[in-house]
Amino acid sequence: MLGINEFEIYQNNNTKTLHSDYVYRFALPFERVHDKVGWTSLFQRYWYHSITISLLYYVFVRLLQRLMRDRQPFQLRVPLIVWNFVLAIFSFAGLVRFSEDFLYNLTKHGLVYSICHSCNPDSVAAFWSLLFAFSKIVEFGDTLFIVLRKRKLIFLHYYHHAAVFVYTIHSGTEHTAPGQAFISMNFLAHSAMYSYYTAKSCGIKVPRIVAMAVTSIQTAQMFLGVAVSTLVLKLKLLDGYRCQQSWANLILAFAIYASFALLFVRFFVDAYLHRNRKQKEK
Repeated sequence: MLGINEFEIYQNNNTKTLHSDYVYRFALPFERVHDKVGWTSLFQRYWYHSITISLLYYVFVRLLQRLMRDRQPFQLRVPLIVWNFVLAIFSFAGLVRFSEDFLYNLTKHGLVYSICHSCNPDSVAAFWSLLFAFSKIVEFGDTLFIVLRKRKLIFLHYYHHAAVFVYTIHSGTEHTAPGQAFISMNFLAHSAMYSYYTAKSCGIKVPRIVAMAVTSIQTAQMFLGVAVSTLVLKLKLLDGYRCQQSWANLILAFAIYASFALLFVRFFVDAYLHRNRKQKEK
């Protein structure tokens, strides 16, 4: 099973994880995971239900598409503005608060340490990583807006949402160290993406180059995910370096990020390069 971990995590409250000892200079009263043992145990026991939820999500989307087939599309302009704006603010706040731990280790200890040691489980970053996991469920709502407004729903959209959700929950079972880089990149990409969607839903004419830049950021995120996973593979396999990531989670990361990279490149080519060529031919 994918849930088999290389390290014992919070077993009998005696952690053997490799994690950062960074202490935030400032923390709000609520920015703390009060029952880290309980949350970790919960993820370990039920992570596989992320697959169940993803399958139900796919079935629900298909049923909703069929239901909307002979109906007029909903406009949902105001709800869409609020939705995108809230997620943009959340993503930016998450980027600022979560990445402080990761950037500290990256600048002080170097790349290898920062991707092989997870965030401090008693820090602000742990709180935001938990919120990040919950946000992957919330983001399924993106699909509802697409279907209810009868916009084109491509395979990349629901595959991306489902795969990220499953991987995020599985990573939570073992406090995957490269997850610091993955979460930081995702917060950054989503800050740009949801800000762009907010402007679009407000009726602002956003230059095409901005859309291309947002897609480029997302695509770069996927290739960086492959690069980080490749480095961890080398460290574990060739160098014998201890990294806080199980082999199962590493394989899952490779599969997901490699497939994302290919799909996002294909989307970029179809959405921008082929379309530009067709417009020139006209």
